[in-house]
Amino acid sequence: MTSPAEGHTPAGAPPAVSVVVPFRDRRPLLRELLDGLAAQTWTDLEVVLVDDGSTDGAADEATGRVVGGRPVTVLRREGGGAVAARQAGVAAARGRILAFTDSDCVPDPGWLAAGVAAIEAGADVVQGHTRPARPRRPLERSLWVVDEGLYPTCNVLYRREAYEAAGGFDAGIADRYGFRPGSRAKGLGFGEDTLLGWRVRRAGRAAYVPEALVAHAVFPPDLRDQLSRTLQGAAFPALVREIPELRGTLLTQGVFLGPSRPPLYLALVLAVTGRRRLAALAAGAWVRAHWRGCRRNEPSRRRCVQTLPVLLATDVVMAGALVSGSVRARTVVL
Repeated sequence: MTSPAEGHTPAGAPPAVSVVVPFRDRRPLLRELLDGLAAQTWTDLEVVLVDDGSTDGAADEATGRVVGGRPVTVLRREGGGAVAARQAGVAAARGRILAFTDSDCVPDPGWLAAGVAAIEAGADVVQGHTRPARPRRPLERSLWVVDEGLYPTCNVLYRREAYEAAGGFDAGIADRYGFRPGSRAKGLGFGEDTLLGWRVRRAGRAAYVPEALVAHAVFPPDLRDQLSRTLQGAAFPALVREIPELRGTLLTQGVFLGPSRPPLYLALVLAVTGRRRLAALAAGAWVRAHWRGCRRNEPSRRRCVQTLPVLLATDVVMAGALVSGSVRARTVVL
């Protein structure tokens, strides 16, 4: 097949790929995203942006922008959340391949070419690799996505027929399945991307393509936001209940959501059973693990000393959220 970068697309013909991106504010980041999309080596594409109630003039960044020989499309909404915004973007998209990324991401020039090649080779859903745009320091927020089976919309492509056959993104999933991620996360979405990915994967073929690379922005520490996202961990057990395959792709030893907490749980069990000396040793191992993790990303010992209590408190909150969610979902994720 001749790539669009080598051939020519007839005027007015539907594009091969529609890139759908919801956004709210983030004007400087949206500019970087559009620059990254304009630099794609795969050029038979359209860009569909969905403004979900911006107040900073972010949509103006698309004014006059042409990507893949087509003007960037901007749909305007009053604000209803990212899931509904993506649904609106898909409804307006014309491509036979749907590519999703986010307004805080910048795709590598070869992103679409690598993802489309996998679709053309027979995949129905393609997960790419997402990494932080720069090294992340403790308490900073970004994303690192590999082949863990979550299919986040920062970097995923679908064959349109497979997307539609699976029913697309379902904004009501969190309520129906009891994920209960919290009011803030409902607008952002929780679980609908993962469940869609697995519906398509179970019915067809899935591929992980690390060459389909996206850089995710690194955000400064925000303790309120961090607490909110940590509490959302209570929804993970219900998600794993519905997608038991995640025990093999996402969870450590099929149970633990991340490697840091087993010593914490052990310390708590030992303390409750009266073995205080052993509990102290386990707690010490837990603290040392967090200290070493902090030092890997933070050259300043002083900053690690200041940061460590927040890291430990966050881990305790996450442990409590997971235990609560496990009880509610009747399945164990720690």
